[in-house]
Amino acid sequence: MIKIRLQRHGARHAPFYRMVVAPSTARRDGKFIEVLGTYNPQAHVRTEELKLKMERIDHWLGVGAQPTDTAKSLIRQGRLTPEEWLTRSENRAAKKLAKAKKGNVAPSMEETSTEPEEKVAENSEEKSEDSKTDLNKESENKEANEKPESEQVEDVSDDKNDKAEGAGSGEKTKSEANKNDVGEEEASNTETKKEENTEEAKAESVEDSTK
Repeated sequence: MIKIRLQRHGARHAPFYRMVVAPSTARRDGKFIEVLGTYNPQAHVRTEELKLKMERIDHWLGVGAQPTDTAKSLIRQGRLTPEEWLTRSENRAAKKLAKAKKGNVAPSMEETSTEPEEKVAENSEEKSEDSKTDLNKESENKEANEKPESEQVEDVSDDKNDKAEGAGSGEKTKSEANKNDVGEEEASNTETKKEENTEEAKAESVEDSTK
């Protein structure tokens, strides 16, 4: 396969290129079939920057030679007229400047001066809110932990009264239980006395009948 490509020449940091027709198997700077033009990116004039033999390029393209991407773009530029080339270069320069301005746009003095003040105001508001919440929490904890002395005395007196009432009720229940026990014993004694009296009466009646 035959290709249309560039060969690099010139010194370091000062390249100079030749557009050649060469086999695809050859090295970049090796053997070639024909030189189709030159490209000097260091030049400042279009006529010196790009010099191409358009008739020979069209011939090799018609034969079937395949240009590389860089060679294709240079051929497209070589077909432009000087006026079209100038307008194209000016448009590219304008686009580069617009991109540079967008990337290097610095904030205005008013914006830079207002932003810190807003940040300081927001921080102060947040700190004041936090301090208020902390004070409220501390006051609630103090009220919960510190009761007045009167309430403490009332609580102690209530506890004593409850204990006294519990002790009194316990004594009452004990006395009632003792009374119940005594009543049961007296009832059992009366029953035994009645039984004894009946037995004595029976014995006396038996004696009388025998007499």
